[in-house]
Amino acid sequence: MKKENCSIWAYTAVRVLIGLMFVIAGYNKLMNPSGVEAMLSGMSFFAWAPGFWAWVLLLSELIFGLALVVGYKVKYSAWPLVVIMVVAWIRIISSGNVLSSTAFLHLITAVILVMIAYMGTGKLAISKD
Repeated sequence: MKKENCSIWAYTAVRVLIGLMFVIAGYNKLMNPSGVEAMLSGMSFFAWAPGFWAWVLLLSELIFGLALVVGYKVKYSAWPLVVIMVVAWIRIISSGNVLSSTAFLHLITAVILVMIAYMGTGKLAISKD
């Protein structure tokens, strides 16, 4: 297999796996929206309407994660997930966990999502960005 083919398939695997990560996270939040609401009520920006923001968060993870999995409008679908990861990263580091592995996981995921937004769909996609 040529190096270019391996690269595009590896990229596609990353896109699909990152999308699945968000679909699973959104599904888990859907099973317990009150827990998400409680989490968001502790953040000053979201405290005025944590129930609303909880549904925005979980539906965004489900919808945009699924869009990444199937390769639909990837250049646009990745950006809301970048925002989610950056907000989560800020939340973690503002609580004093600057060097935690969770903080790095959120930051790395945000960077991968930016890469996906710029590179497009890859293989196995239902749309070409």
